[in-house]
Amino acid sequence: MIFEYQALNRKGDTVADVVDAPSEQAARQKIRGMGLYLVKLEEHGGKPSAASSASRSGIRRAYEGLRYYLDLKFSSRQVGIFSRQLSVLLGAGMPLLVAINDIIDQVDNRNFKSIVVDIKEKLEEGSSFSACLERHPIVFTEMYINMVRVGESLGSLDQVIERLAELEEKKNILKGKIQAALWYPAFLIFFAILVVLFIMINIIPSLTRMFLELGKDLPLPTRVVMGFSDFLASFWPLLLAVLAAGALFVRKYVKTPEGRRKADELKLSIPLVGNLYRKLVVLRFTQNLGVLLSNRVDIMKSFEIVKKIVVNSVIEEKIDEAADRIREGSSVSTALARADFLPRLVIGMIAAGEASDRLDAMLQNIGRVYETELDLTVTSLTSMIEPIIIIIMGVVIGLIVIAVLLPIFEMNLILQ
Repeated sequence: MIFEYQALNRKGDTVADVVDAPSEQAARQKIRGMGLYLVKLEEHGGKPSAASSASRSGIRRAYEGLRYYLDLKFSSRQVGIFSRQLSVLLGAGMPLLVAINDIIDQVDNRNFKSIVVDIKEKLEEGSSFSACLERHPIVFTEMYINMVRVGESLGSLDQVIERLAELEEKKNILKGKIQAALWYPAFLIFFAILVVLFIMINIIPSLTRMFLELGKDLPLPTRVVMGFSDFLASFWPLLLAVLAAGALFVRKYVKTPEGRRKADELKLSIPLVGNLYRKLVVLRFTQNLGVLLSNRVDIMKSFEIVKKIVVNSVIEEKIDEAADRIREGSSVSTALARADFLPRLVIGMIAAGEASDRLDAMLQNIGRVYETELDLTVTSLTSMIEPIIIIIMGVVIGLIVIAVLLPIFEMNLILQ
């Protein structure tokens, strides 16, 4: 059984975690054995129970539901560590249930620990490992579950888990690199917007009053800047409301089939970023398809799984077209060439892999090449975006300064 507890340590700090024990009394003893003073203990089943939720306000329930979902999303980052630990223990000849039990105490993430404990309990009840993972689709992807199922049927679960550990680690490293590379440009854009808004809302209105008191005709650039400043100062709440409503509308529209397709088409066609996104699509497709085929997953099932991993409706349709042609007897390279979403070089390498009967290895090689190329593209794109943002920021602020200084220059000329 899984129990959620709150306790105090020797320093008086509050500790909240989950513990696995056969009964409530055993859970209390286990917590006391860790040197903690128990404050609260209740059975934990993953999501908040209906009884406890009923006693809380609607806002509280919504908050806890959102927090639960986000916690599970963040827990997915633990999958790589979990897979690596499990592959090492299984490789050492340890039974699956014993290995899972040893991993539980090493998991720091509270929500992920409850998931691992749930997996252990279902294994003890006689469920297969893949069936246990299916209970947590937010954390474990369909590809992960299918590869585990194939590993169970072929008796090579340790090798499959090791391959999955490598795949999860690579995915997390690549995601971290992209996020780190794009963080600084995003900060620059945010800072530039804040600076311009501060100038327009707080500084320009004071100068406007001063110029109006002089009763002189102002240059056109100055009048434009002051008009825009007056609009922002007077209607910024309305502007924020319009932007929020627009963002909400776009978010709802993107969730519709038509909106999702438009958004996916836009991702593929945006200058600079579109090239990066296309390479990411190639990487996801080739790397994951290669891993699935190398683990003896059926070609049609592999295409079905990879289609969901690509996460782009336009590309999904093209993958479906290629799968239909393969089902009709076409070769993989010919079907993908007619689908027209992979570069010619990639199609040629896939054809070479088919000819040598090493398609899975060739796809993984393509994935490694694109992994390196994607890393280089992110670096070069970042180095290109940063000066562009700085130049645009300088031009905007420079135009504002010039518009403010023009009346001052005119007054100096008149006085002279």
